[in-house]
Amino acid sequence: MRDIAIYGCGGFGREVLQILHALNVQARQWNCLGFVVDPGITHPETVHGLPVSDDIETLERGARADVAVAIGNPSARRSIAERMGAMGCKFPTLVHPRAWIGDRVSLGEGVVICANACLTTDITVFPHVHVNLCATVGHDAKLGAYSTISPGANISGKVTLGTGVEIGTGAALIQGVSVGDGSVIGAGAAVIRPIPPHSTAVGVPAKIIKTSTDNS
Repeated sequence: MRDIAIYGCGGFGREVLQILHALNVQARQWNCLGFVVDPGITHPETVHGLPVSDDIETLERGARADVAVAIGNPSARRSIAERMGAMGCKFPTLVHPRAWIGDRVSLGEGVVICANACLTTDITVFPHVHVNLCATVGHDAKLGAYSTISPGANISGKVTLGTGVEIGTGAALIQGVSVGDGSVIGAGAAVIRPIPPHSTAVGVPAKIIKTSTDNS
């Protein structure tokens, strides 16, 4: 069995733990050491019987463990992944057994695919993307690194997401549209035209309500 720590002990961290449990039902492969949080963050001592630490090295063999970064915010996830990567940690790709992944789907390191998500064919998912419950991704889509696809979102074929994009719950993106780096698509929005980088778009059809000049 491989040791793994989950970075983040909130709701998504507990969902990642459930993915590990589901994978272990198929074949025992993951030994979860516990949860890790940022230093200074108030946290419980344990979650579901596993320890919570603000220093990954305090976990048994923690610095050599695989790490699942279970943080929803793309910029925070990127910062944590880069820090953990510099420590030598590895980031496994975790796919719930009840997700449906078609042929010719490329999944980068640190990708998490939740139950009942559906990815069809000829799709590229770059590192550290989260695809949440019941989300769908169509043919020839490209999902940029550190993006978050919220539950029930529908991404049609040939859609391109930049780095660090957030797609809200139940949002829909029609075929061929693009969403630029760092943009946020609101819950239930319908994206029918390209969204530029660092923008927030909401509504049906989606309209841009804010654009940031901060590209950091």
